[in-house]
Amino acid sequence: MGCSASTTTTVDKGRVKPATLENGELKPTIQHFKSKDTFLEDNQKPKPTVEHLRSKGTSLEGNQKPKPTVEHLRSKDTSLEDNQKPKPTVQHLKSEVTFWEDKQKLIPDYERIRVLDAHAIQAPAYLKNSPTELVNYLTKIANNDLEKFRVLFRWEAENVDYDVESVYGNKGPSDSSPEGALKNGLAVCAGYSGLFKWLCTLADLETKCVSLSGASKGGDYQPGDTFEINNGKIKTDHAWNKICVNGKWYLCDCTWAAGTVDYDENLGKRKYTRSWNESYFLSNPEMFEAKHFPVGDDGQSAPDEQLLDSPVTDLNVWSDQLQRSDTFYTYSVETVTHNQGVIETDGNEVTIKLRSPFALQYWKKLCVLNPRETTPRKGRNVSDCVMAYKTDDVINFRVRLPSQGDFILDIGAKCLNANEDLKSVREWIMSYTIRGKSASSTPAFPPGVSYDIWGANDEFLTNGFVVMGLNEPIIRTDTGKAQVSVKLPNIQAPLLADLVHMSDGQAVEMPGHVCGEKIGQDVLYSIVLPCIGEYRFTVHAKLRDDSDLYWQGVNILIENSKPADVDEKFPERRGLWGPDDEFYKLGLQDIGQSSRIVAEKGSCELKLGKQPEIKVIFDLEKDGRTYDDGAKYVFADTASDGSNLTFHVRLPEQGYYNLKLYAKNRNKEGTFPSVGSWLLESRGSWGGELFPHANGSWGAADHFFDLGLQLLAHKSSLIEATNGACVLTIKAPQPITTTPYLEKNGTRLPEDIKTNCIKITNDTSSITYSLTLPDSGFYKFELYGALAGSTSLPYLGCWLINSRK
Repeated sequence: MGCSASTTTTVDKGRVKPATLENGELKPTIQHFKSKDTFLEDNQKPKPTVEHLRSKGTSLEGNQKPKPTVEHLRSKDTSLEDNQKPKPTVQHLKSEVTFWEDKQKLIPDYERIRVLDAHAIQAPAYLKNSPTELVNYLTKIANNDLEKFRVLFRWEAENVDYDVESVYGNKGPSDSSPEGALKNGLAVCAGYSGLFKWLCTLADLETKCVSLSGASKGGDYQPGDTFEINNGKIKTDHAWNKICVNGKWYLCDCTWAAGTVDYDENLGKRKYTRSWNESYFLSNPEMFEAKHFPVGDDGQSAPDEQLLDSPVTDLNVWSDQLQRSDTFYTYSVETVTHNQGVIETDGNEVTIKLRSPFALQYWKKLCVLNPRETTPRKGRNVSDCVMAYKTDDVINFRVRLPSQGDFILDIGAKCLNANEDLKSVREWIMSYTIRGKSASSTPAFPPGVSYDIWGANDEFLTNGFVVMGLNEPIIRTDTGKAQVSVKLPNIQAPLLADLVHMSDGQAVEMPGHVCGEKIGQDVLYSIVLPCIGEYRFTVHAKLRDDSDLYWQGVNILIENSKPADVDEKFPERRGLWGPDDEFYKLGLQDIGQSSRIVAEKGSCELKLGKQPEIKVIFDLEKDGRTYDDGAKYVFADTASDGSNLTFHVRLPEQGYYNLKLYAKNRNKEGTFPSVGSWLLESRGSWGGELFPHANGSWGAADHFFDLGLQLLAHKSSLIEATNGACVLTIKAPQPITTTPYLEKNGTRLPEDIKTNCIKITNDTSSITYSLTLPDSGFYKFELYGALAGSTSLPYLGCWLINSRK
C-alpha cells in the first residue's frame, strides 16, 4: 500500500497504561481509566560480558545489502579423539547483521545512523519549548524521509520517559496529548504515538505517519492468558505507529524503543529505565506481530496493519503463540521443538530445544505462575528444576516441574561476539507456560552451576580445554563409578574438581570421591558414587590471564542407579595429582606415565628428571597421617650425576598413599616448597625387606660436589653386590682423606667386621672401595671425608648396597 492511499486508525482516547515483561523491556498499553496496565519486569541478568564491536556505515536508503565412555589412559601412547571441540570463532555481531531484509536495504551501513542519532541526542534542551524550531533543528541534517523519521524518533525516545507514576502510583492520569508529552517529557504509549505523529506532521511527513492501536503481549502477559473482549469488541491496551518510506509501510514503536519498566524490589514499586532498543524502528513485521495485535475502529482485528503476507486474524490463536521478544529475532533464534507458548506435560517433564547461528550465552528462569490478577505474576523461583546444556548447535532446556500446576519458563541470552551498538539488546528472548498435570513431584537438578549452562562453557573451550567423549553433559551409570576425561591446553594447566550429591533435596559435598589423574597432557577423573541418585561433577580452571582465580569450566550431571560395591575413598585433593606449578618452574620432569601409580604387591616406582643442583625430598602419607619413618618405605635413588631421581616404594598395606614431593635449588637458602603429590594405589602388602634410613637423602651430599668428587661406573645410589661383592671408585681432583661405615638393619657394623668387609685403595686421582659383604640384603654405605690434612671429616653421602648371595 502506497503512502498516499493510507487510512488513519484512531487511537483509543482512554488512559494510557504501561506494560512490562520480566526482561526489563517496556511494553506500555492503552487501557480505560480503571483497567490495570501491563509492563516488563527485569529477569536475572547473566554474568558474561559482551565483546567489543564496530560497525561501519555511509548513507541511508541504499539498495546494497550487508554480507551478511572414556577409555583408561594409563597405557603408553594412549590418544584421545576430540568428540567435543571448541566452537569456531564467530564474527562480531553488528547491528546491520541483525536487521531484517527490508531494513538492511534501507540501512546498508550504520555509520550514517550513528551521525543522525548523535545529532538527535545532543539537541539543545530549550528547543522543546518550540516544536517547530525543534523539528527544523532535528531535520536540518536529514537528506531524505527516512533520515527525518530517524532523528525525530530517536529524539523522542531520548527525551520522553514513561509515566510510571500515573499508572502504578498515586498520580493522576497522564496527559497523553502530543503537547503534554512534549512539555512534560512524560507519556504513556498514546502520548508517544501521538507525539511522533505530530512531529512528523511538522516535518511535512503528515501523510506518511499513522497511529495504530491494539492488544499487546506486554507487562504481566504470559502464554495462555486471554484478552478482554467487551460487547464483541477487542479491548486495546497499546499504541504505536507505521511510517511510509519509498512507497512502502514500516512499523515503529517509540514507547518500547525508549526504555523499560521494571519492578524494583528495593523500592517496592515499578521503575522506568531509559534504554534504547533498535528493533522497534523499522521493525520486522514478524517480530512486531509476536507482541502487537492491531485493532480497527470497529473493535475487530485489523490484519492488514500487521504488514504480513499471512497475518494472524484470530485473537485466540495469537494469544496462544510462543511469547517471543525482539531479541528472539535479533539473534535469529529457531525453535527446534515446542512452537506453541503453552506446554502441557503428563509427567511434569519436558525438554525444549532451540538453535541460533550466533554464539550466545544463555540463561533461564523458572517460576511458579500466579493468577493474572496477582502481583507479581511470577512467584517462587524454582530455576534449579531446569537443566540447560548444549549439544552441537542446539541448546536444550530439560525441565522438571516440582509439582502440579502452571510455571513460567523465561529464556534469555547475551551475544558473546557483539559490537558496541548491541550492548543494550534485551537479554530476555522468550517465555513458555508449562502446565504440569501430574500430582507427583520431580527432584530439582543439583544446584551451583555458573552461567546457568551445564557442560563445557565457551570460555573453557576457547582457552583450549576439551572434554573428551561426551556428546551431552550427562553420564548414566549402574556401576557406582564414572570417568571423565579432559585434554589440557598445555601440560602445566591446573584444574580443581568438586562432586556434589543430591540427598533429600539438599546438595551434599562428596570430598574424597574424585581422583584427578594426570597422564601427560590428558586428565582422567575417576569418580566413586556411593549412593543412588544424581550428582554434579564440576571442573574449575584458571581461565583469565589477569587472575589466579579458578572459574567453573565444566559441569556434568551424573545419574547413578546403583551404589558402588565398595565406598572407596581417595585421599582428599581437589587439584590434580602429579606436578604443580613449582615443579615446572624448577625444570623437573615427570618421566612416568601417570600421576596415579599402581603398586602391585605393594611395590612401585616414580621417575623424575632434574638438574644436578635441584634437591628433592618427600613425605609419605596415608589416611591423612604422615609416616615419621617414611624413609624405610621409600628409597630416593639419585643418579650419580644428579640428572634424574627414582623413588622405589615398598608399601606395608593395601590402600591409597600420598607421596608428597618438595624441591629447591641446593644453592639457595630457605624451605622446600611443594612441587606435587602422587597417588599411590597399593593392591597388596609388601612382604620383603624395607629400606635402611638415609641421612637426609641417598647418593652424594652437597659437600661431595663441593670437593669436585665424582662416582665412577655406578650411575645411581643403588649399587648391586653380586655374591656380596661390589666396587665403588671415587674420582678426586685433589688428595682427600675419607672414613667409610657400613650399616645393616639400622646398626653400624663393628670396626673389625667393617675392616674385613671394606678394602680401600688410593692412587693419585681416585679412591677405590672394594666391598665383600657377609649376608644378603640391604647395607648402607656411608662416607665422610675432606681434603687431605683437614681436622674434620664432613658427610659426603650414602649409598644403598643390595647384596645378593
